[in-house]
Amino acid sequence: MFGNISEGRRYIAVQIVPYTPTQTLRLNDHSLAKCLLQNVEKYYGVYGLGIIEHGFRVKYCNERTKIAIIRCLHRGQRFVSSMLPLITLIGDVRAKFRTLYIGATIIQCNKFIIKHQKQFLDRVMGQVESAKERQDLFKRVMELDMDR
Repeated sequence: MFGNISEGRRYIAVQIVPYTPTQTLRLNDHSLAKCLLQNVEKYYGVYGLGIIEHGFRVKYCNERTKIAIIRCLHRGQRFVSSMLPLITLIGDVRAKFRTLYIGATIIQCNKFIIKHQKQFLDRVMGQVESAKERQDLFKRVMELDMDR
């Protein structure tokens, strides 16, 4: 009767805030996804893991700005977003997640991240001396490589 109904996705933009300030977290998409899946299993068991596993993916992770985008299905978004504040260890770094934005499309999430990273650049650019360093910083911060 209903045929092929696709389930909506949610994109969660998060900022990773280390307890001790560091330049980079040495995190990649895979290690962040592994950390998140382990914590969902820890707090919600196999049931929670089964709900979010299908459609779950870390779409973007920028070590410099410490921002990531997590994709999950609509039905699993509640499990992911409620578990994020409980995480205190990401990889081998003591840190916490700050949820910045939850949206239904990656385009809206990208728009929010670009705005957020421009604000970050406005704060940091004054601390950089040379024009070359400013240009390099701008490229690193504003890259949004989502082709993974």
